[in-house]
Amino acid sequence: MSQDQAEAHFRIPQAESQGQGPQAPAGAEAHQPPEDRRPVKMGRAILLLAVAAAAVAYSGISGRHHDDEKLKQWTEQQAVPPVAVVEPKLGGEARELVLPGNVDAFYSASIHGQVKGYVSEWRKDIGATVKQGDVLAVVDTPELDQSIAAAQSEVAKAQANLSFAKVTASRWNSLRNTAAVSQQAADEKDADARARAADLDAAQSNVDRLKAEKAFANIVAPFDGVVTARNVDVGSLVRADGASTAPLFTVADVHQMRIYVPVPETYAASLKDGTKATLEVPEYTDRTFDATVETTSRAIDPKSRTLLVELLADNKDGLLHPGAFTRVHFKIPPDPNTFTIPASAMLYRDAEPRVAVVGPDNHIVLKDVRIIRDLGTSVEIASGLGQDARIVANPPDSIGDGEEVRVMEAAGEKTQGPNAEQRADGAKTHPDEMAQTGRDHKE
Repeated sequence: MSQDQAEAHFRIPQAESQGQGPQAPAGAEAHQPPEDRRPVKMGRAILLLAVAAAAVAYSGISGRHHDDEKLKQWTEQQAVPPVAVVEPKLGGEARELVLPGNVDAFYSASIHGQVKGYVSEWRKDIGATVKQGDVLAVVDTPELDQSIAAAQSEVAKAQANLSFAKVTASRWNSLRNTAAVSQQAADEKDADARARAADLDAAQSNVDRLKAEKAFANIVAPFDGVVTARNVDVGSLVRADGASTAPLFTVADVHQMRIYVPVPETYAASLKDGTKATLEVPEYTDRTFDATVETTSRAIDPKSRTLLVELLADNKDGLLHPGAFTRVHFKIPPDPNTFTIPASAMLYRDAEPRVAVVGPDNHIVLKDVRIIRDLGTSVEIASGLGQDARIVANPPDSIGDGEEVRVMEAAGEKTQGPNAEQRADGAKTHPDEMAQTGRDHKE
């Protein structure tokens, strides 16, 4: 094809696209056959294919560059360790302290024998409700009875001696007026009469003493309560030296119960007079009993390092028994001057407790703290933290001061891997590339 013919072929389509009709070439070009136009159409197709291939290639290259940048960014993010943070709770929450305790009667008296003898009868058995002054048992005292009789005889003898001394003194005083006797003799008779009067008083006092001992032959209840022990029977020997023998009866006042609890020294300052508590006893698993702190011993036992706390509990229905075991639930109010954090946030290095705090620039700052109380899953901190501090919830042992970290939004946050992210981005941003690749495989 000559150069003029090629120019004619290219001018015809251009004229058609501008709205001009086809113009017949001059001379021999008007009679050009259709076969001579095929190379022009093939050139157009090749040109269009080249442009499309370039566009697809550019799109693929730019997409891969974008993916590489995201992969690089994701890799850099993963190089910074993620951490979950917690904030300290000011004062924490009200806690429940559960400790073992012993139930005791409000009053408890062990009644011993005061006179020697034998039990002639007992009138109250264990579990009996008694009033003050009720007779529990009667003791037969034959020896004491003989002593009382002898003392009464001494009183009669003293009375007779006193009467004779008075008469004698009166007579001698009469003779003194007649100068028949000396003043010395009359004074001696007066003194003898006064001595006989003193002997009578002593004899009478001895009788009163023995009768007072006789009153102890009746074993009586010292106050209202319940008989919790009886260690005698009819015919039992009762000795007067009660300190070395078992008590005859034990009476307990159970209208209120005293509960004694040894409290660890750590919680001694938290239990004040009037603190409320609840009791659990093995006999009644379906109910609790209210109690109130009455007082404390105000002293720490050096052996157990505990403070003895006394509580009072009403026992109008009589369900609580002396000597029972109980679990005491104390309501410990929160300390407004402390912070509570999880125990897993603690670090122990060089025997000093520390926590890892995330600073404003997401760098770790190791701070020394002072632990007031270890609650198991949490600890109370007295100083070293602020309320707005971001504390690493579970720091690794390798964490260091100044290390950069990535704060997770939540404790259960999960990060996706690069492959999954790339697949999602590729499916959304490069459909043409995937379609073209599929066509290439088909061809």
